[in-house]
Amino acid sequence: MARNQVSPTSITTAVADRFLKSAKERDTLTCKNIKGFMLIKLGQGGAWRWRYTDEAGKRRVATIGSYAEFMPFQAADRVIEWRISGADPLRNKDLNRRSLQAENRAAEHRTLRNYLKDYYLPHMERSWKPENVKINYGRIAGQFAVLLDRDMQTIDKADIDSWQRGAESKGLTYATIRRCYGALKTLLRRAVKDEILHADPLDKHKLLEPSRKDQARIQADPGKADRRMLTHNEIQGVLNGLEAFGELLRDQRRNSRSHGKPELSDLDKVPLECVNWFIPFTHLALHTGLRPGDLYSLRWEELNIRFGRLTKVCEKTSHAIRRDKKPAVVDMSLNATIKSVMSKWHAHQGKPDSGLVFPSPRTGKQLNLTAHKGPWKQVKELGELQSGLNFYALRHHFISAMLAAGVDVFTVAKLAGHKDVKMIMDHYGHLCPDQATKALDIVARTVVPKARPDEAATSTDR
Repeated sequence: MARNQVSPTSITTAVADRFLKSAKERDTLTCKNIKGFMLIKLGQGGAWRWRYTDEAGKRRVATIGSYAEFMPFQAADRVIEWRISGADPLRNKDLNRRSLQAENRAAEHRTLRNYLKDYYLPHMERSWKPENVKINYGRIAGQFAVLLDRDMQTIDKADIDSWQRGAESKGLTYATIRRCYGALKTLLRRAVKDEILHADPLDKHKLLEPSRKDQARIQADPGKADRRMLTHNEIQGVLNGLEAFGELLRDQRRNSRSHGKPELSDLDKVPLECVNWFIPFTHLALHTGLRPGDLYSLRWEELNIRFGRLTKVCEKTSHAIRRDKKPAVVDMSLNATIKSVMSKWHAHQGKPDSGLVFPSPRTGKQLNLTAHKGPWKQVKELGELQSGLNFYALRHHFISAMLAAGVDVFTVAKLAGHKDVKMIMDHYGHLCPDQATKALDIVARTVVPKARPDEAATSTDR
């Protein structure tokens, strides 16, 4: 025996060995000292068991373990502990089994896949725009496919670091990686709010710093060349292209009317600015700097023709409303040129008080967010513009022209629909070096040294 005390059981190792060698299967060797404690012969070896009566008066038999696992005194000690504590080992085993099953069900319930599909998708569909729902769902399901069947509570720093390195190896930029990680973090925070998770497992985790390649890309700022004023020739090319585009549509309509479709409206009787929605759409982009997405969703309630005022909640920050925060708002007076264009379009649309400013001519609903690409390509060709000129260049021109004219950055940021000046300074700061020079000159004038007596006398003599 491996301990210096008397064994509590009458079953010794020698007795147990002899029993197992000679007994038939299912025979039992009962302990004389501990009631209900026994060794049962099985097909392969034996097992320690304890027969007892539970609180309900039912006779039950609990298995302690195999003969190979426990020495006689060890198995006996386990029974004595149960008797002293009043334990019901089978009930506890059943409770533990149920608890484990419940935890397994909860863990399955907490998988990223299940939560994304059963909880987060309906949440997004209820309060997000359909196009944003599709993008965000695809971003999470696609980028974090390796984590979809994981219990969200077990996702940790190592998982995200591994994912980030893998994303970098596939060529994803740091900006894209950060955007994808942000989408996952937003989902986890929502899971906490839905009481699926007790806490966000990535609450304090930050992404690894950008790779050297990404750092060089960020420093080089590849989009810098696009953030500029359009040249006079480019502006004229846009205007000429729009006019030629309108005349082309008029010519096509004349041809259609004279070849079997007289029921089509006569575009020669329509102001050139109203021949096609894309023409006022582009003029408004030039004069207000609105993003394409904001133009597509613009409503007459936001564009007041009578008072010549535009007040638009930026689509890019409209999600802030869901979090009880203030979104960015564009609020400006329309200049005479664009007010004239939009007044004609308003009259052509029947002078509505509400509804979309640029509805689909076919469905009356909002146009697809890429609907401008086809007409823009035609306008560039007709206006003899570079094929690579992006429609977003109109917004860049709007911001760049104001900065180059010396308009203060706070005003530019507000008119461009930004809540602060950070984005303007980060991406357009190179366009206002004169302002920085003027600012430094102002500082310099405050630190002019006092003239010395001899210098003052010389100045007086002169």
